[in-house]
Amino acid sequence: MCCSTNLFWAIFPLLDKTAGEKRLPFLAWYPYNTKVSPLYEITYVYQIVSVGFITTVHVNIDALVAAVNVFNGSQFDILCDNLRNLHNLAVAGDINDKLVYCIDHHKQTLSYAEKCNTFLNWILLVQFFVSGISIGLSMFQLTLLVPFSNEFLSLLGYGIGITVQIFMYCWFGNEVEVKSSSIPYAVFECEWTDFPQEVKKKLLFFTMRLQKPVKLSALNLIYLSLDTFMKVK
Repeated sequence: MCCSTNLFWAIFPLLDKTAGEKRLPFLAWYPYNTKVSPLYEITYVYQIVSVGFITTVHVNIDALVAAVNVFNGSQFDILCDNLRNLHNLAVAGDINDKLVYCIDHHKQTLSYAEKCNTFLNWILLVQFFVSGISIGLSMFQLTLLVPFSNEFLSLLGYGIGITVQIFMYCWFGNEVEVKSSSIPYAVFECEWTDFPQEVKKKLLFFTMRLQKPVKLSALNLIYLSLDTFMKVK
């Protein structure tokens, strides 16, 4: 979406039949006359390359955030599967060892999620702040343009791209919260009634610890969830 929008902006002067006026894709001030050749061509290429580079950076940041959240969610899925299959172990000692392993796995996953959230705090905050303003300004500008004109469609594509970006953050963050909150249910599905008393006690304390799901946020101000996306939208 972002790449197609940038491509559209790159050829917009050609589609709008203003190439003869030496119009640049983006409004900007330069300390020279941009309508004189070859300064016009150089500035044109500079704008396209710069915006293409910025778009690539944003796409990679979005992919990084998504990958981190997918990894967090997959760890919770693995933990749930291990807990559900505790009853398949025949020896009581094996059940206890497997439970201790699951508890340690949970601790490490929480630590990893916390470190990732700390690393992404400011990135997420800036992205939400800039994207929120961009969506608002884009929607306002759409009301001033002729519907379905070239400029209208390009701005609409930009607004959709920013909205999809916010949705990705909120969707994958929401998945982490949902999967982490499903761990207590996995404990109850492990047929724990036949376990030794020592294992039952550990399961009880472990379940109490699991009552608080993992919520990723930007400095504890904006939580990555579908509810947040609906508010931004």
